[in-house]
Amino acid sequence: MTRSPTRTATALPRTSPALIAALALAVAGLLLLLPPASRADVKTFGSPLTGAATLDTAEDLDYQGTDTQVPPSPEAPNGVVHTYHFGADAVLWNDTLVDGTARSPETGQALKVSLEGCAVPAPNGPPPLTQIHFQDLTPQPNGGAKINITSQAFDIPICGAGGASGSTVSTYEPINLCVSAGDYVAFNEEGGFVEHSYQSGVRYQVLGQAPGSKTDSFIRGGGTNNGTLISPLDTSSMDGFVANAGKELMLRVTLGTGNDATHICPGGNKGAPPVLAPIRVSPQTVGVNHSRIVAVALFCRVSPCNGVATITGAGGRTYGRKGFVLTPNKTAHLPIRISNKLVKMIRRNHVATPTLTAEVAGAKVSQKINLKIF
Repeated sequence: MTRSPTRTATALPRTSPALIAALALAVAGLLLLLPPASRADVKTFGSPLTGAATLDTAEDLDYQGTDTQVPPSPEAPNGVVHTYHFGADAVLWNDTLVDGTARSPETGQALKVSLEGCAVPAPNGPPPLTQIHFQDLTPQPNGGAKINITSQAFDIPICGAGGASGSTVSTYEPINLCVSAGDYVAFNEEGGFVEHSYQSGVRYQVLGQAPGSKTDSFIRGGGTNNGTLISPLDTSSMDGFVANAGKELMLRVTLGTGNDATHICPGGNKGAPPVLAPIRVSPQTVGVNHSRIVAVALFCRVSPCNGVATITGAGGRTYGRKGFVLTPNKTAHLPIRISNKLVKMIRRNHVATPTLTAEVAGAKVSQKINLKIF
């Protein structure tokens, strides 16, 4: 039988408190020398998604609805069918959150939208409409909102399919959904009305009970398009605006700004084309005439285009200089008289390669050019 080796504990030497303090100070000093960690320009706002979505958009919004008298039946034993509201286009957004920030803290791009919940299928009915969108809304002084931009279409899971429930969180990535500081990001659906099965539209189970929170909603067939102004005075028993107290839209936004947001959105820099200099000086070969004049080519991108062009050599020696006022977005040939010294250099070597520098709007652009006597 092979015996395992015996492990012997070894006593460690004691370290004095003074030495420990000195080591701590040294480590702190080294940490100060390290470059600061880069800060990601990403924030989140909206619902914290801490509870399940137990309420839906068809039966749990605070519209008065309407009762319809029908012959008694198993579906309507009392002879009354209640329609909660029109099963039409709807937009919902968190106006107030008991825990969280309802409005965007900065201007940027909604990189991701996380939505908790699913679409409830009707018993013995067709599958529910699953197509949804997200929208950016700007609050209005009267308490309403303006719809600015709508995302591409997404699909919400169907409750029960693949285990989806009111606790299922789906994350979507809109394309170029720009958001301004103070805006809402809203849930947008198309109603999905089917007579009897989805009389008040599809039951999108995306709301939770949250005393202290308030979700606003607006329902109108064809009334949730970009540019729509939503007024809190536009109300009826079956559509229009309603403030749903104690209810929270289970929606959370991951917001990108700066280098984490597309340059297409205000406040974003990602993917931005390089900033071009106000003037372009291209490589060129220019002839010198009998009057020691060279006509150098310049292309200006700004207006007005007022500046100075200088031809210099080794050690910064100036061989020619001239101010200019150029027409923007057009190549101009600026005549500059060069010194006799540079002409002699060209004659001796057949060519000279001085530096042409153009300065416009505080920016300098330099380029080596070839000068010859033709």
